[in-house]
Formats: sequence, C-alpha cells, structure tokens
Amino acid sequence: MLPPLVNPFSKRAQRYFKLEFGEEAFAEAKRKLAGEVKLGLSPEVDAQSFYLLLMSASLRGYASKEARAAKEIVRKHVSSRIWTLLQQQGWGTSSFNPESLVYLLEDFELLTIAQAGVKLEESDTRHLLAAHKGEPLLYAAPWHELLPALRSRRLSLTQLYLTRGYALLTIKQAIECYAESIAERCDDFMRSVDGEEVQDERLEEIADALARVALSSMPAFSKRAGKALKEEHFPPCIRATLAGVGSGSRNYAITVLLTSFLSYARIAPFNAGENARIADFIDDISVVTEEVLPVIYAAAERCSPPLFEDQPLEKLNINYHLGFGLTEELRLEDSGKSPWYFVPNCEKIRREAPSLCSPDKHCKEVKNPLVYYTRRRYAREEK
Repeated sequence: MLPPLVNPFSKRAQRYFKLEFGEEAFAEAKRKLAGEVKLGLSPEVDAQSFYLLLMSASLRGYASKEARAAKEIVRKHVSSRIWTLLQQQGWGTSSFNPESLVYLLEDFELLTIAQAGVKLEESDTRHLLAAHKGEPLLYAAPWHELLPALRSRRLSLTQLYLTRGYALLTIKQAIECYAESIAERCDDFMRSVDGEEVQDERLEEIADALARVALSSMPAFSKRAGKALKEEHFPPCIRATLAGVGSGSRNYAITVLLTSFLSYARIAPFNAGENARIADFIDDISVVTEEVLPVIYAAAERCSPPLFEDQPLEKLNINYHLGFGLTEELRLEDSGKSPWYFVPNCEKIRREAPSLCSPDKHCKEVKNPLVYYTRRRYAREEK
C-alpha cells in the first residue's frame, strides 16, 4: 500500500497535472490557503490543489510576493502533513518505528542510521545529543539532499555531523530538509508555467487571495518600507566612508559597512529579522541597481586608490553581501542565494576601522549606524 501523498512533485503525483481542474481541486486549494491540513483526500485532488496554488501565483511572476506566499504554504503543508502522519504512527511513544519516516518521504534519499550502517560511540552519542538539544540523531542523508535547506539557511554545515558521505539528522532536521527540497521545486514549477496557456478566472481569484495572505503574514516592520535615502541623516562613519577612505580600510568600509547600511536604510530600515532577503521587501530590482549601488560605486571611486581599479572582483563581493550570491547581474529572484549582511554594530566598526569612527552628539544614544539613521530620518513621523 502506498503512503499518503506528501510530495506534490513525486512521480505518482505528477501524472495528475493538467491545465484544467475540477471544482473539487479548487475548493481544496482554497482550504490549503486557509491553512487547513486535511488527510484522506484522493491523491488526484490533493496533487491538483497544490498545482493550482502554484499556477495562480505564477500569474503574478515567479519572484512575486504571491509566489513566495504559495511556496511557503506548500512547505508548511508538507511539514504539517508529515508530523500528523507520524503521530498517527506512534511518534513520541516507545512504539514509534523510525523507518516510518523513510517510508513517507517519496523521491528523497533518507535512511535510518541503522540502515546506513553508521555506528556511533557512546561518547559521540552524548556529545551529539547535547549539540541537538537532546534530540537523537536517527537518520542519515547524502549531502546533496541537504542542499536546498543549506541554500535557504534553514540548516548550516556547522549544525551537522558528517560521516561516510552522510549527514546525520534529527527527525526535525530530516523533515525540514525534505520540505525545503519541495519548496525549491515550487520555484522550478512556477518558472515553467506558461501564462498564455493558463486561462481561468478562478486562478486570478486564488492569486488575489495569495496576495492577501502575503500581506497579512508580513511582519509589521516590513509594511513600513524604507524611503528615499537622506544623506543629511547619515551617521559620521557613513559620511566618512562616502568621502573616500584609504587602502587600509577600503574593503571593510565599502563592501561591509556601506553596502549593508545603504541597502537596509533604503529597503528595510526597521528590524528586518533573521534570514531577511531583499526580495521580501521590494518588487523592483531598480531600487538596488539605481538607488543603492551607484552610491556605493561612487564612494569606491573616491577611495585612495579607487577600490575597483586594483580589486574589480569587489563588485561581486558587494553583490554577495546584498544576498544575491557571487553574480554580476542582479535579479530579484536570486535574492537569498547568500546572506544579506546586516549593518555591523558601532563597537565592531571601532575595532575593524577605527579611522571611520568620529562620534557626534547623537552617537552616544545608539549602538548601530542604522538606528542612528532611522531615529533621525523618521523622527518626525514617529512623533
């Protein structure tokens, strides 16, 4: 007997994909939008409802807020469904068989530690339990299955125990890796949808609903997007960097400090949160290419000697610090390929580039250049 459907891109699910869907599939798509996790559906309706969400989102563009909302809905549904099924099979009790998870995850290379032939010494077991907050390492997966979770930064290599070509995982980590691999396939699916072939008013209704979900799920700070930069409110360290710095501080001042400061000040000045991406806050890459980067490049040109004359690859490094990875061409859909580096605190600036730090009367009230700027830039609005 086949396990319940958890992967809408599994081989058995893909045979249910088509461009015309019945009312039952649309009704189930709306239930998923509302956050309902329902088991016992026919695999056909279940798979089609996932496709409807993604097809609707793709009408607004595969890098749109609707696309991000649809992908997150799919990821959460997959995780919730797996946990529900495992609870039905005794998870959390002594009768639970770890192989149950291996059986559920279609098209994913996962083994129990016993199946992989991995044996841990008692000292290793104690150490690993402590490192994973008491959760035992039950599973082994080849490193390539972890790539989506590593790219999205839901896992980091420093969290993992690697042996014999496998990464050892807790049950939570295994499910996160699986859900993230499916979320990544959502991107591929939405890119492949041909909008001209999709002609159904009901898809537009779902797209509108996804837009509302995206808006309601955005943290309060992200609704207060940044406004045009006002240089008169910049802190002294940023003004000093804009004026040009010497060779000893060029890389840190331009690539680390100025890049992070200008991007957050313009795009997400209010507590962007962990794992923030530029694409979470803007829909037009010109904000970066026409408002942020020209200011950075002009400051780099004022350095002595000009930064890019002898270090042209620093332009790639700037893009990396903005979260787009090592690339020459910035595309919004690539946001998140590397971390979007946050603005360093004043203490770190004093340590790394002391020549930039000449505090004024406002500096004593803050510990980060971005806070200095937001307090002065938005002071009237706060009042």
